[in-house]
Amino acid sequence: MKHRYTFFALVAAAAFSGPVAAQESQAESAATDRTPPIALAPIALANAIAGEPAKRRPLARLRSPLCLAVAAQDEAFARTVAKRIIDNAKAAGVKTRRAGCKPNALVTFSDDAFNQISAYRAEGRKVFRRMSEREIDAALAGRDPAYVFQAVEATPRIMEGDAPWLDSAQNWTKERAYVRTPEDMLSTLVVIEAGAIDGLSPVQIADYASLRLLAPTGELAADDARAPDTILSLFAAPDKAPSEMTRADRAYLTSLYKLPRTAFAAEVLEEAEQVASR
Repeated sequence: MKHRYTFFALVAAAAFSGPVAAQESQAESAATDRTPPIALAPIALANAIAGEPAKRRPLARLRSPLCLAVAAQDEAFARTVAKRIIDNAKAAGVKTRRAGCKPNALVTFSDDAFNQISAYRAEGRKVFRRMSEREIDAALAGRDPAYVFQAVEATPRIMEGDAPWLDSAQNWTKERAYVRTPEDMLSTLVVIEAGAIDGLSPVQIADYASLRLLAPTGELAADDARAPDTILSLFAAPDKAPSEMTRADRAYLTSLYKLPRTAFAAEVLEEAEQVASR
C-alpha cells in the first residue's frame, strides 16, 4: 500500500509516552526480544552507526524527556510509527512525557523534502534557530532520502566541579574534566522523502527514524559490507537492510542513554560493543 504524506498534517504521538499499566514492561521486553541476534559487533560497526564521532568528546542526547510528534496524512500509519518509536525509546532507557507536552522530537514525511526544508530555512523557522549555517548545510547534504536536524548545545556544569581549562590536558580522564562538558540535544527533526519508503515496512521506517531521531548517527554507502548489520542501511541498501533494528543498533542507543552524560564517544562505543556481544 502506498502512503501519501503532507508536511503540515501533524499527528501528536506523545500520548504513547504515558504509562500503560502492566503492558509497558511487556512492550519493552518484546522490543528487545524480537531483535534477531547478530554476530559480535566490532567497534568499527558501532563507530559507523554513531557517524564516526571524535573519540574524546561526549555524544549528544536528549536533554529533556522525549515528547514525540509524527506528521503524516495517513493518521493510522503515523500512530503505528509513533508507537514503535516510543517503544524503542523506552527500551533504550529514554525518558518520555505524557500527552499534551510540547514536542521536542518530530518525524515527518514529505513529497518534496529538500525544497520544503529550504523554504522553512529561508523563513527562519524556529526549528533551525539553534543550528549554525554549516550544520544545516551538512544536514541537507545527507546521502539518504532523510534529513536529520538536531539542535545541540554544550551545557557547562557551573559549580559542579569542572576542571579548569588549563588542567584539562592532565585531567581529561576525570568525570569533571572540562573536555567532558555534556552536549545536550534540545530538539530533533527527521524529514523523510515519502517516495523513498515504498516497499518498506512501518517497523523498518520507525526503527530507522528512532535511531536517527534519538542519537548522533551516520549513513552507510550502498556497497558497505556492514549493511545487513544496521537499520541505518535501510535507504542505502534496502535489499540487504534488516527487517528491524539490529542488536548493534539497540546496543548503541542503550549505551548512549545508560552511561553518564559526560561519557566520551569512545566509552559509549566500547560499551555498545560489549552489550551487543552478550
